[in-house]
Order: sequence, then C-alpha cells, then structure tokens
Amino acid sequence: MVKVEVLMDERALGAKRQLNLRLVKLSWALFLILLGAGWILESVNQIDNNQKWILIYGGTGAILLLLNLLRLVWNIRISKLTVGIGALALLLGIARYFAPGDLSIWAAIVLIIGIFLLFEALRR
Repeated sequence: MVKVEVLMDERALGAKRQLNLRLVKLSWALFLILLGAGWILESVNQIDNNQKWILIYGGTGAILLLLNLLRLVWNIRISKLTVGIGALALLLGIARYFAPGDLSIWAAIVLIIGIFLLFEALRR
C-alpha cells in the first residue's frame, strides 16, 4: 500500500513538472510573438522606437508576472528571479511611458534594484 501512495506522489510531481514546462514554453512563445510584433509594427511605421520599447518592456513584465501567477494558482513553486525580472520590466515600461524625453535605462534599472533591496531589507 505504501508503494502505491509513493507512486501516486511521483505521478503528481511529474504532472506538475509537465505543467510547469508547458507554462514556460507558452511564456517563451508569447515573448517571441511580442518581440516580433514590436519590430514589425515599428518597421511599418505604426509605432515609433520609444513605443516599441514600451510595448516590449511592459509586455515582457506582464508575461513573466502572469507566468508566476499561474504557477501560484496551480501550486507550482514560483521563481523569485522571474518575478523580479518581470516587475523590473513592467516598471521600466511604465517609466518609459511616463518619462518626458529619453529615459536612461541603466539609471532606471539601478533605481529599481535599489528599491527592491530597500524593501527586502525593511521586510526582515
């Protein structure tokens, strides 16, 4: 009887691995579609370079955050790295949208990393 329970747990774990793999593949597919669409829209003069990067940053952040939200819903371990990168990308897209003129991406990245570190230090 014990072996049956262990076997079922291994099957459930394998099913979660397969689901996580499918979610990751879906995320990559959406990212590549987003990237290609941004480049195509810019090349046919529907959006300018700044709008393309707003779309790419914001879309990438949304994809990564939604990936981890789905992982959370299906009780799959979330990745802190992809949550951080997703939040960073989304915030960069928002900052680029509201920034008057050219926004230094490196300055924004350093600022956002500093804010994350501050929140992490205050949380403990």
